[in-house]
Amino acid sequence: MRISCNQLLLLFSCVWGLTMGAFPSSVQIGGLFIRNTDQEYTAFRLAIFLHNTSPNASEAPFNLIPHVDNIETANSFAVTNAFCSQYSRGVFAIFGLYDKRSVHTLTSFCGALHISLITPSFPTEGESQFVLQLRPSIRGALLSLLDHYDWNRFVFLYDTDRGYSILQAIMEKAGQNSWQVSAICVENFNDASYRQLLEDLDRRQEKTFVIDLEAECKQKLLFWIVGKHVKGYHYIMANLGFKDINLERFMHGGANVTGFQLVDFSNPMVIKLMQRWNKLDQREYPGSDAPPKYTSALTYDGVMVMAEAFRNLRRQKVDISRRGNAGDCLANPAAPWNQGIDMERTLKQVRLQGLTGNVQFDHYGRRVNYTMDVFELKNNGPRRIGYWNDADKLVLTQDHALLPNETSGMENRTVIVTTIMPLVRNPLLRN
Repeated sequence: MRISCNQLLLLFSCVWGLTMGAFPSSVQIGGLFIRNTDQEYTAFRLAIFLHNTSPNASEAPFNLIPHVDNIETANSFAVTNAFCSQYSRGVFAIFGLYDKRSVHTLTSFCGALHISLITPSFPTEGESQFVLQLRPSIRGALLSLLDHYDWNRFVFLYDTDRGYSILQAIMEKAGQNSWQVSAICVENFNDASYRQLLEDLDRRQEKTFVIDLEAECKQKLLFWIVGKHVKGYHYIMANLGFKDINLERFMHGGANVTGFQLVDFSNPMVIKLMQRWNKLDQREYPGSDAPPKYTSALTYDGVMVMAEAFRNLRRQKVDISRRGNAGDCLANPAAPWNQGIDMERTLKQVRLQGLTGNVQFDHYGRRVNYTMDVFELKNNGPRRIGYWNDADKLVLTQDHALLPNETSGMENRTVIVTTIMPLVRNPLLRN
């Protein structure tokens, strides 16, 4: 077969363009989703669609091409195979969710192969290179709130799905302030266990609780709380999605509930996104029949972070090709991606306004520098009463700045706070 001069020139130009760092028109990204994350996957798909169909060519000079795997985290081989499948496809970065069973496998592969993982899952304990944590830690806000309420005796109910950093922070503060904390792990509780626990705590006259549970366990516990353990009780929900929790039956029961809310639904960007969200076909986009949970909002922001990082690399004319090392992820010794460090550095330098406010990371890939609203739940729903951030701590409006000893008499009051603080490395278990 003969090759004409024009064909040879075209081939040379293409090779020269790749060699000189020409940016691809299609960028391969990975997506790893675990069980019960249908709505997060819907947010992922919507974010990619809106990026790829943006009428502004400067905002979307390339298309994002996702390669998605659903993983069964109980099977370590399935997790490994899913990651290796992503790696062999030549993805430049992976958006992924994990739980306590899969977090070590995924973060280990990312560190060994220099593939960045952008995740809305719980922040890892310690330092994990090539991992960007979209979800902030609630340590700082929770401790500020406990100081404000001046609690010196309470029950801490937790599971281990997100590690022990909150438990350790509370126990360290308890030691400093002589708090009496009953820390109880309810990870494997059934309905009978929850009922018995609440009855035992009721006999002990325990009225103040911090609840650090994942959604499924939290809903089971709340089912048993409603009715008998409401009036005169005060609950702090230690997660970032207070509005994701169905607390309608608490609104008229007289319980004080404190929670953490990351997404401001009055934000113009969120309002605009909700207009698109509400038009989605629920059959094709599972979970779109309800407002995005905070983890879904983080998922959307995660795609925005990746897109912005790729735009910055394109402006800088950085070659992010995966030529030559998009093969065996189990090679010994490991053959990391040569441009992986450039990718990680650029991701950490991203700063943008997303559904969860200011999205910015420190050197360790943790969220920094953002402000969150504080709400009360009244009979007609939540109402903004202030804000919290790392610089100002808990700030309530003058009309709602309650003295610590006034909280015990509050009824139908729910405070919503959100925050970030550094993580703690090792657990300290006490009961």
